[in-house]
Amino acid sequence: MLVTRKASAAAAGGSRLMRNAATRLVGTMDRRTFLKRSGLTVGTGAFASQLPFSMLGKAEAANAAKDGKIQVKRTVCTHCSVGCAIDAVVENGVWTKQEPVFDSPLNLGAHCAKGASVREHGMTEHSHRLKYPMKLVNGKYQKISWEQAINEVGDKLLAIRKESGPDATFWVGSSKHNNEQAYLMCKFVRLFGTNNTDHQARICHSTTVAGVANTWGYGAMTNSYNDMQNAKAIWFMGSNAAEAHPVSMLHVLHAKEKGAKIIVADPRFTRTAAKADHYVRFRSGTDIPMIYGVLYHVFKNGWEDKQYINDRVYGMDKIRDEVMKWTPDKVTEATGASEQDIYRIAETMAKNRPSSVVWCMGQTQHTIGNAMVRAFCILQLALGNIGKMGGGANIFRGHDNVQGATDIGPNPDSLPGYYGVAEGSFKHWARVWNVDFDWLKSQYPPGMMTKPGMTVSRWIDGVLEKNELIDQDSNLRAVIYWGHAPNSQTRGKEMVEAMKKLDLLVVIDPYPSASAAMAAMVRKDGVYLLPAATQFETSGSVTASNRSLQWREKVIEPLFESKPDQTIMYLLAKKFGFADQLVGNKGGKQNIKVTNNEPDIEDITREFNRG
Repeated sequence: MLVTRKASAAAAGGSRLMRNAATRLVGTMDRRTFLKRSGLTVGTGAFASQLPFSMLGKAEAANAAKDGKIQVKRTVCTHCSVGCAIDAVVENGVWTKQEPVFDSPLNLGAHCAKGASVREHGMTEHSHRLKYPMKLVNGKYQKISWEQAINEVGDKLLAIRKESGPDATFWVGSSKHNNEQAYLMCKFVRLFGTNNTDHQARICHSTTVAGVANTWGYGAMTNSYNDMQNAKAIWFMGSNAAEAHPVSMLHVLHAKEKGAKIIVADPRFTRTAAKADHYVRFRSGTDIPMIYGVLYHVFKNGWEDKQYINDRVYGMDKIRDEVMKWTPDKVTEATGASEQDIYRIAETMAKNRPSSVVWCMGQTQHTIGNAMVRAFCILQLALGNIGKMGGGANIFRGHDNVQGATDIGPNPDSLPGYYGVAEGSFKHWARVWNVDFDWLKSQYPPGMMTKPGMTVSRWIDGVLEKNELIDQDSNLRAVIYWGHAPNSQTRGKEMVEAMKKLDLLVVIDPYPSASAAMAAMVRKDGVYLLPAATQFETSGSVTASNRSLQWREKVIEPLFESKPDQTIMYLLAKKFGFADQLVGNKGGKQNIKVTNNEPDIEDITREFNRG
């Protein structure tokens, strides 16, 4: 939903928060001040002293003038994939208040506790932000200038590229980037000459993308959050939406008010389970036997949608043959759930159609996550719930733009729009980018352009494994963490060893993340921290889990010495010698205009829409 409230209209408009702001420009005590005065922040200093680097000095905070201009900027919460719209109140350049958007079909004027705190990203007092470029020298981080940072990082990366090739680098992108930044990073890395790039989706819903795409062609949520109000039954398995996606529960509870039956199957009794009409506890990892047990009763009782299957589904007979092997006693033995519980799930889903299923990390984070999500999809096909209002496979993703970054961002095995890394795909995008294809091909080592790159879950092996065991000429020598922290991954001990062995580690992030802390444990030098602006300090589009597109307005200017990610990419591209290619400047035509080293966000949008 591309709805933008103009600042002038908003200032004169009738939002409750704006009326209060306009009529009562008086000082208030915010939460942070209250905590400070009550003595509840005493522990902050003790916590900060444990950090391996000192970056938490007090910043000069700009105060909003009482007679300053009041503006309202429409933005989107960054904490999960629901896509809650927020009106940010800016007074004299300072973000002072926020309000959930009441006409948003996604959050319906609601906030969760996470969303209610996003203004803290725009605060300078007691900020935990990474404030300026830093370099690890003799085990301590020291402040440096942006010019020094770009020159030193650029020189080191160019030297590694010359000595070992572009595949000796690995670029970890971010699902926190907006669509334009994610797309530009995908392009940037390809211009550097490697497919070694990835982002959080790999360790989040990549199992979903593959499992669902191999079932009906594309790997994403089929319906919308607000469409769940049309469901007659909703089955949560592998999702604790009440805590992970709180605002999504608004739609679920509206459905329940209209008579929908809520089912939760989970090894734990969660807050989502507390809202269920039927809760079933089962053994972790036995999702497939559970679903097969439900399908057994569906087929045995003739509850499948026979006409739908005949018209639209291929291979259901083979599924039926396999499912009927899973008799109730075998299912109970595997799952620990009783036959009565499983029968009740089947009956509820079959007799209250359209019915919807919801999953999240509880299914994807298994070694057989691919198969789990396929089983859930097969159930919905058997019941005829796909392609119908109130039905569907409703996949709650994690980060605010993980869907958009998956669609057009830095993936090791695809170009924007899920074009595979084939020569024809590169020719297509070279035309879109206004880049000479032969030049682009020459950036890659021979034969590597059409090979998928490394993934974020395996870059450790790219550093530590013997060279003959990895499918490229050189081991990794440099890793760039761009809006991604490694503490969300396993193999931490090996990761620290890999960081120790690298020639160069670059961390680009609004905050001094675990990447910087882990590296400082084992290194004395060779680490750079570059402060990126948050998503509230730039504009751009963002794709929620249901693929609804929204536009974020720039709320405030970048704080401290941070720069927008697209600016950092452009500065590095200038250093690498392909700035013109990054912005499509060739033959008297330039796709993306640049102002003060910042590529225009809307021009980037226009470019990927041409692809």
